[in-house]
Amino acid sequence: MSAIPKLLKERQFHSRIFAVCAVIVMLISQPSPKHGEFYRMSMMWIGYILVIVGAFGRVFCSAFIGGKKNDVVVRDGPFSIVRNPLYVFSFIAVVGIGMESKMLTVLVLLVLIYVIYYPIVVAKEEAFLKHKFGEPYDLYMKEVPRWIPNFKLYAEPEVFESRPKFIRRTAMDAAIFFLPFPLFILISVFQNHHWLPVKLILP
Repeated sequence: MSAIPKLLKERQFHSRIFAVCAVIVMLISQPSPKHGEFYRMSMMWIGYILVIVGAFGRVFCSAFIGGKKNDVVVRDGPFSIVRNPLYVFSFIAVVGIGMESKMLTVLVLLVLIYVIYYPIVVAKEEAFLKHKFGEPYDLYMKEVPRWIPNFKLYAEPEVFESRPKFIRRTAMDAAIFFLPFPLFILISVFQNHHWLPVKLILP
């Protein structure tokens, strides 16, 4: 197995573990009522908007990369302003999911997990790409930031080749980001009916 698919499988495995742990915490937790209903609902809906941005942003990125990550150094569209736009949009979606929970504690935990774990993943991927592409990727690393987009660098061709299969697969993967919203609502309903025990009240 080549380096990138191996890293992808490891990342997916670890992400599933994090997701299961987060669901377990949610099942026994409830947001603190001290902030008021308006605050909690505003947090939830802003989070949902961020999830939409993150999910559709990933699909937008897939149109440009089109499964070519292992073949060429992609520098068009979102890849012209930041080296890891897929991870940036995933981070936006993760922040959104944390806000959908209506608990700052959950939001902070999700952000901490992301900012600790994913830089390690990106460093491994970039080391592989640097080794494979050499000078072109070295130049890309020097000119384009890793995490914080530089919108002044944005560039896109008039026409580019894309792969519908890859876009469809990315869209299906991105749809997972929408699952926590109904899950949080369902958990809240179950807790209000005392069908689920509440062990933690979190801010």
